[in-house]
Amino acid sequence: MLRPITTIWVMFMLMMACPTRSLASSYQVLGVGDDIRQNVLAHVQNLDVDCAALESTISRQHQSFIDQVQKAIQPFGFFNASIKLENLVLPDCKQITIRIDTGPVTTITQSEINIIGSDDEDFALVVAEYDLSVGSPLDQAEYRSLKNKLVQLANEKLYLDARFAEEQITVIQAENQAQINLVFNTGPRYPISQINIDIYKPILSPRMMDRLITIKPHHYTTQSEIFSLRQKLIAYGYFSGVSFEIDEANKNDLGVPLKIQLTAAPKYDYSAGLGFSTDLGPQASFKYNIHRVNDAGHQLTSKIDLSQIVSELALSYKIPSKSRPADKWYNVQMGYQDEKIDNVESQTTKLAVSQTRLHGTRWQNTNFLEVLHESFDTGVEEGDALLLVPGISWTLRQADNISRPDFGYRADLQLKGASEDLMSDASFVQLTLSGKFIHRVGERNRMLYRAKVGGTASSDFDQIPTSYRFFAGGDQTVRGYDFESISPLNNSGDLAGGKHLIVGSVEFEHQFASQWAVAVFTDVGDAYNDTIDFNHSVGAGLRWFSPIGPIRFDLGVPVTEDENDFRIHLTIGPDL
Repeated sequence: MLRPITTIWVMFMLMMACPTRSLASSYQVLGVGDDIRQNVLAHVQNLDVDCAALESTISRQHQSFIDQVQKAIQPFGFFNASIKLENLVLPDCKQITIRIDTGPVTTITQSEINIIGSDDEDFALVVAEYDLSVGSPLDQAEYRSLKNKLVQLANEKLYLDARFAEEQITVIQAENQAQINLVFNTGPRYPISQINIDIYKPILSPRMMDRLITIKPHHYTTQSEIFSLRQKLIAYGYFSGVSFEIDEANKNDLGVPLKIQLTAAPKYDYSAGLGFSTDLGPQASFKYNIHRVNDAGHQLTSKIDLSQIVSELALSYKIPSKSRPADKWYNVQMGYQDEKIDNVESQTTKLAVSQTRLHGTRWQNTNFLEVLHESFDTGVEEGDALLLVPGISWTLRQADNISRPDFGYRADLQLKGASEDLMSDASFVQLTLSGKFIHRVGERNRMLYRAKVGGTASSDFDQIPTSYRFFAGGDQTVRGYDFESISPLNNSGDLAGGKHLIVGSVEFEHQFASQWAVAVFTDVGDAYNDTIDFNHSVGAGLRWFSPIGPIRFDLGVPVTEDENDFRIHLTIGPDL
C-alpha cells in the first residue's frame, strides 16, 4: 500500500522541480530586407521554443533555432551569416529580436545550363529570362523558378519524356562561391497521332464535327490550344460535357492519341423567370432555344422580356459557315421593342442579317444590315421612320481570366449609317467607341476603367428615330442616375436623345474574402447635342463572385444635382 503513495509523491516533487516554460509570442528581424525577413518569420513563427533554453548558446534548442534562420537566409545566397538572438528577458520573453549580419553574398563561379534533345528556341528564351550567369549572386528561388518554367514549357508543348539529366548546385561555403550544373533533356515533341471522339449518339454531321475540331492528326499542338478548343466546344451549345485526355500510355514514334469525350446537350430548352432590374424595374422573361435545328448545327433562340420601361420580343437564327463553322457564322434576327422613358415613347420593328468572324483568339468582326421601322413620340416630334442601316463592328478582347481578370482589356468600335438615297427616311453616320481596362494593384486590389464616346453626323437629326440617339444614366453608363435620364430636352422639357455621348468611370476594388469584394467608384458622362454638361456621381458597392458570374450591388450618389438623392444598381455578368 505504500508504493503507490510513494510514486505519487515523487511525481509531485518532479513537477515542482520543473520551472514553467516561457514561450516567445513574436519575433523582430533586423538587418535584412523584407523578402528575407518574411522568409525567416515563416521558418520560426510556429516553432515551439523555450526562452530559457535559447539563452544558452550551447543548448540544442538554441542551435536548432539558429539552423532554421540559416535555412531561411541561404536561398538568397548568404551562407556565412552571423545571427544573434536578443531581448531574451525572462519571464515575459514577449518578443525575441533576431539580428542578422548576412555577410558577403555567394556568387556563381561556374554555370553550366544546357538544353538537349531539341532545337526548340522557346527553351533558350526561358533560360535567357533568368540571371544565373557567372558573376551573378546565387538566388536559389531563381534557380527553382527556372526549373519549373522549363517543365511547364515542356508540358505545354507535349514534350512528354522531358526530364532533368543533371540538376545540382555546389556551394563552397568558405569561399562564398557556387557552381551550377543543370541539364534539361526535352526528349521528342509528340504530335497528335489520332483523335478518338467518344459520344453516345452523333448529333452533328461528320463534316461539321471535322470543322469544329480544329486540332488535327499529325500536327503539333499545345495544352493551351486544347484548353481553348474545349472552351469553344462548350460555348457552341451543342454539348453539355466536354473532356480531353492525352493518352500517354499509347504514345509511340508517330505521336500521342488525343481522346475527346462529348456529352450531347438537350436539343431544346426553355426558361421563365421573374426579376427586378434597377434600370428597368420589375421584369418577366421567357426564353426558348433549339440548340440543334439540324445536323449542320443551325440554332434558334427566342425570348420575350417584359418590363415597365422596355418590352421586347426577339428571334435569332444562327447558321454556321460550312467551311469555318468554328469561327464564322451568319445570323438572321427579327425583333419588336416597345419603350417608354419619361414622356418619350417608341415602337420599333427590326429585321437584321449579319456575318460574324473570329480572327485568332482576340478579334471579332461583325458586318450587318438592319431594316428598321420606328414610330416615335418625343413629346414634340412625332412620326414614323423607315431606315436601311448597314454597319460594321470590331471587338478586341484579352483577359488572363474570363470570370475575374487580374489583367484584361476590351475595345469596341461600331460604324453605321443610313441615306435617304437608299430606301431611308433620314440620313446619318454614327461612330461609337468604347473600352474597358483592368489591372491588379497589390495582392487583393484591382483598378477598373471604363469609357465610351459616340458621335452622330446628320443633316436632319430630328428625323432620326430614338433608337439611334444617345442617352446616358444607369447601370452601364453613369450610376446614381435613372436609366437613360441624361439627355438633351425638347421644347416640352422631355428627354429627346442626343447627337453625341461621352461617359467614363474609374473604380477601385478590394477583395476581403475569397468570393467577396468591396468597391468605390466615380462615374461621369453626358449625352448632348452641342455643349457638354457633365453629370458626375460617386458611390460604393459590394461584389460577390458567384458561380454564375460576378454580381455587383452599387449605391451611386449624383454630385452635380442640388437635391440629395441616391440610386441602387444591381448588375450581373463578366467584367469584360
